[in-house]
Amino acid sequence: MDETAHARAAFREGIDDIGPDALRMRLEEVLESASMTPGALTVLTAMTLDDAVELDVAARRSAGVQMSYEGLRLSRELIHTDPWTTGDRSEGDLNVIAAEVLVARGFEYLAHTGVAMDVVEAVREFGRDQTRRETAAESERASLDRRLEADFVRTAVRAGADVAFGTITDPIDAVADGLAEELGTDPLPGSETALVGVSERLSTAVASPDTTTPGEFSQSSGT
Repeated sequence: MDETAHARAAFREGIDDIGPDALRMRLEEVLESASMTPGALTVLTAMTLDDAVELDVAARRSAGVQMSYEGLRLSRELIHTDPWTTGDRSEGDLNVIAAEVLVARGFEYLAHTGVAMDVVEAVREFGRDQTRRETAAESERASLDRRLEADFVRTAVRAGADVAFGTITDPIDAVADGLAEELGTDPLPGSETALVGVSERLSTAVASPDTTTPGEFSQSSGT
């Protein structure tokens, strides 16, 4: 299964009704240049943990994670480049709107799921980190920036587990934390690299004697 293609298609469907045309075209440009690691990781996690999960449900959840991340990533780019003083002001204005739309649509997709507060906290952390970055030493800035990627790698795994199990177990959280540490770089690695070995790690985690079996969880979330 091509998790990246399903995540990309769900993202594209999620922005298809957004206007005006100039804004939608900008959102499509964001999608085309994106590392689809957060979205693909969400789909992979859900389908690995429960192969009976409806693919459309997993893909929609992946789009919510990916859109939230891309909106914050675009916001970070605007903070760092300040196009209103160093570049094209109108392009900067369009990108601000695009970033806001992506975060809002992403949260719409993730509201009433087990990772809704993950995204809220990621937004808060992003704001705090970018504020700290203004006065941080140059050597500290990269670590402040990369938290965004780490947060959304972690959220992607948790979102997929929430689709599959309706809850997120400690062993899955441990996998999510490990992947966040390994993959949480700016820029994110491509999904073809990032997904290598992840299914096996997830399967090992849920097969642990200390792990509750999937059948003991509530039904998979349907939104």
